[in-house]
Amino acid sequence: MTNEAEAFPSVSSLPAWLVPSVYLHWSTDWLRESVAIATRSREHSLPGGAEGPQRGDVVVTVLGDAGVVAAVELMGSSDGDSWVTDELFGPERPIVWADLFDGAEAYAGSSGWLPSEHARLVLDGIAEQFRDGPVHTLDPGDCGAGPLASDVHVLRILGHRIVTGWAMRREERCATCESFVDVRDLQAHDDGAVRLGTTTAGGRTLDQIVRDVHLMCAPCHELMHAHTVAAQRARLRPACPGCGTRGTTQRIIWGMTFQEDVMGSEPDVVYGGFEVPVPTPDWYCTACHANFTSTVIVSRALQTTGSTASGGTAAGPAEPSKGAAALLTGETPATDDDGGERLWQPEGY
Repeated sequence: MTNEAEAFPSVSSLPAWLVPSVYLHWSTDWLRESVAIATRSREHSLPGGAEGPQRGDVVVTVLGDAGVVAAVELMGSSDGDSWVTDELFGPERPIVWADLFDGAEAYAGSSGWLPSEHARLVLDGIAEQFRDGPVHTLDPGDCGAGPLASDVHVLRILGHRIVTGWAMRREERCATCESFVDVRDLQAHDDGAVRLGTTTAGGRTLDQIVRDVHLMCAPCHELMHAHTVAAQRARLRPACPGCGTRGTTQRIIWGMTFQEDVMGSEPDVVYGGFEVPVPTPDWYCTACHANFTSTVIVSRALQTTGSTASGGTAAGPAEPSKGAAALLTGETPATDDDGGERLWQPEGY
């Protein structure tokens, strides 16, 4: 692919027989297609068969609701659903379909062959925007109230190289926590809306919108917007290493006991007892009843090992007592029907 403007001469004055047939491919699966084009993946698909584009045809792929021109390709060969293309235009420049020519909106959301007069206008419009930049901008949508417009998400994915300096990979770093996440799971966040105090495009160009949008994992994106304290606390708590779920863990409080009314006021914690075991689990999962520390996963669940639960023995540290009140009972361990020791867990689970 070349970025030279001369690669896109005007075709308006050319004879009709020199203008290639142009096939509009407006894909409804905008996320998969945009990721495939940005990562140069073979998952990028085009219509195949006798009714689809053939050798020598130009295919214009458009994604999103308003329509972002994602790729312009020259068909090299086609055999059923298999095809080979030469890329004429890649995703490095933001180009909007509606700005290509008057009446382009009539083709929104459709796929098929363009009339020869419109095929000329499409190719000329792409060349002009490639050289001079887009004429208008897009409404990004209210990032705080819901997902950004699909067009803006597509623009950010396709413009990844401009923002980061490298081609998009199938796993990219979250813009805040920097953990690697499948790009199909990353969410688009309009940081420009926060910076400018507006949820509209305003005076921002498409290039500015692309740079204002960041890709984040779902937990980080939720933290960027207004939400309850409980929701943020659940998001910040570690995922359970046993079942992998997030938001089901409760912090274990050791070394103190409280009355039932006090414990009822703190529903997000459980009380392990006055005697603190070593190693000391920090978290309890209400879904699978696993107990683990923040840094090292405990290989066994909390359990009573004998009648010395309140003081411990030389064989091991003191264990937490059973029950949400964490009273030191000194009871012998309960057993399951098969005779094995029953794992410790707070009452009510």
